[in-house]
Amino acid sequence: MATLSPLKHCLKLGQMPRIARLDESAATIRRVLRNLSLGLTGLTVVLTIISGPAGPAGLDALSVLRTPLMLASVAGWVAYVAVRSVIGARSQQRGSRETMTVEGPAEELVQKATAISLSQQPDHEPGGEAEKSYEQAESFYSTYQYPAAAEQYAASVEARPTLPGYLSWGAALINCSDFGQAEEVLSIGLQMATRLERKDFRAACLANLAVVRNRLGRIDAAQTTCEEALDLFRMIGDSHGQADVTLTLGAVHSHRAEFDQAGAAYEAALKRFQAVGNDVGKANARGNMGNLAMQHEELEEALSHHRVALKLHEQVGNPLGRANALANIGNVRFRMGRPKEARQSYDAALEIYRQIEVPLGLASVLGNLGNVLFRTGEHDEALQTYEQTLEVHRRIGNVLGQANTLTNTGSLLSRMERRGEALEALHEARRLFERVEARTRGAQAAASLIEKLERAEVSDGN
Repeated sequence: MATLSPLKHCLKLGQMPRIARLDESAATIRRVLRNLSLGLTGLTVVLTIISGPAGPAGLDALSVLRTPLMLASVAGWVAYVAVRSVIGARSQQRGSRETMTVEGPAEELVQKATAISLSQQPDHEPGGEAEKSYEQAESFYSTYQYPAAAEQYAASVEARPTLPGYLSWGAALINCSDFGQAEEVLSIGLQMATRLERKDFRAACLANLAVVRNRLGRIDAAQTTCEEALDLFRMIGDSHGQADVTLTLGAVHSHRAEFDQAGAAYEAALKRFQAVGNDVGKANARGNMGNLAMQHEELEEALSHHRVALKLHEQVGNPLGRANALANIGNVRFRMGRPKEARQSYDAALEIYRQIEVPLGLASVLGNLGNVLFRTGEHDEALQTYEQTLEVHRRIGNVLGQANTLTNTGSLLSRMERRGEALEALHEARRLFERVEARTRGAQAAASLIEKLERAEVSDGN
């Protein structure tokens, strides 16, 4: 895959496109109208009180001002709502905007530039090498060929560094589970967006960086990045972006075992997705809510959420989302004690992940298949599957994936009466969980198993 050094390219500066300036001006007008309307409303209330029967003597003459103030207040609120509606409509369509929402590797949503956004950039060269490579990348991306898309976005940026090139390259790398390079590319895009004063691309790059940092186990950094992205999306009136980042924020809370906050974030994201008519967003919110329900052992509710998610992904023709939903259904069935049905779901998901080359999904399903083999007593096969899973998680830098797989490996080795190897795997898992400050079910399982095995060693020593 093509790579890019941050030192190799200098960022080309240009004027902010007219549409971005208009969006920012409209947002400023909206804020002014809101503050003015609040002030007029407050003044009307105060005037009503002091000029009324209960007010100070001699101020009743001010009552003649109540009606004009009330009318001015109403006019202000009408104007505010009108401007807000215009901004909201532009945000929900995202048709004239240069960024869009696409599926991520595991119930996540990623920001990507639109197909036409390159032509709207300053100093664009129609028919140039950057445009040719970008168009090829778009073709690959639309057919879920993420590695090939990443190669072509890289070639486009090599020919001419652009905001759409960096953002879409980062999105493709996220779906290739190449989180390390995705962070590098998106950081360059963020720097460029800041210099060009493009709040829309700044917000989009930050939203993707939050996904990446959460996957890399840098949970505090992920939360801070989410908050920065949310502030920018609010500033430009982008409801889609706010919903996407709220979903990521829920995942951050979930990794910390802050399940109430996670649930509230998922609910808030779902409401926004319903308001803007985003089926992929609704499906991902449902998927996350299903995972949360499974954490609470509410298995029927979890299964219901994942089935709704699967149906939505099938309706919009989203194979990556479909694979994620199938894998989640497999997880619930496994927890229900139905390993054969779980394996059917995993096999279906695995086939899709292999076709579209999504390593994170592949590793997750392999790990779950290892759990099925463990449960059915096929221990050697389970161990081999866990080893394959761990290799993929290490390659893509997924710390939590490594920790969970090592915990499962330690549990299996303990069952195989290989206590020393089990403790080695479990101690490594605990170090990884502690490094990212994860307080998940897996972290609790690793600590519990270590305590149990160390007690057994002491007992045997006596």
